[in-house]
Amino acid sequence: MLESFFTLLGLVSKPTFEPPPLKVLEIHASPQLAKFSEPVIAAKAAIIIDIDSGKVLFEKNSAKRLPIASLTKLMTAVVARENYELDDFVIVSQNASQQPAAKIWLQIGEKLLVKDLLKAVLIESANDAATALAEKMGMEKFVERMNSKAQVLGLRDSSFANPVGYDDETNFSTVADLATLAKYFLRDDFLRETAATGKTGIASTSGIVHELYSTNNLFGSYLEIRGLKTGLTEEAGECLAAISRIENGKEILAIILNSPKRFQEGKALLTWAAKSFRW
Repeated sequence: MLESFFTLLGLVSKPTFEPPPLKVLEIHASPQLAKFSEPVIAAKAAIIIDIDSGKVLFEKNSAKRLPIASLTKLMTAVVARENYELDDFVIVSQNASQQPAAKIWLQIGEKLLVKDLLKAVLIESANDAATALAEKMGMEKFVERMNSKAQVLGLRDSSFANPVGYDDETNFSTVADLATLAKYFLRDDFLRETAATGKTGIASTSGIVHELYSTNNLFGSYLEIRGLKTGLTEEAGECLAAISRIENGKEILAIILNSPKRFQEGKALLTWAAKSFRW
């Protein structure tokens, strides 16, 4: 302290050299592979990414175009979120109410908030809710917006024919494109929180209550699941996009298309990635 005082008075000269900069310890911002070999899966295509860095941890046929069933609804949710207000109302049409399962049995004329229909779409994969959201804009225009958004996001191997994910030769994507879409989807807090919800309930203005239960069977497992979406059709087979939060707080995303056992293979992939990499 005396030296500082005398320095201020000009009685002690300042050092003529600059001290060397402190050495910054290297911190692994992206995962580094450890010793475990990759799992063998029967799914036609799969990918695992570290969500923070975007680093690919595993891939199988990542650029192969395949039908994606209700993983389509990730784009449906993005388009609805970006074109409607959450507190906008939607009136359920006869067509929406008559969509096949999966559904929450919306009734003709029911009036619900956009945010509640999004919950139905993302938690219970409700086809009637997805259709109602699209019809608010007009089905053709909504699907056009889905494809326009795909172009903006650089999804070069993706095409959307409907907001539900029904089998159609022009409704397809790749696990690589879906990973890009999922990362964009997760930027929205409402969508992220909704997709991470295991169960909840919604109600129409007339008081009709719909209980929602996630279609993702990995909720409640030893994995800390934070979403994201399931899908199943005859052509697409079993599909899954699942996020797991691992011990260090990082989140990893696995996407699987056309698997004979999506939850078993999803659990195997997520467990392998958590154990095989260090951050």
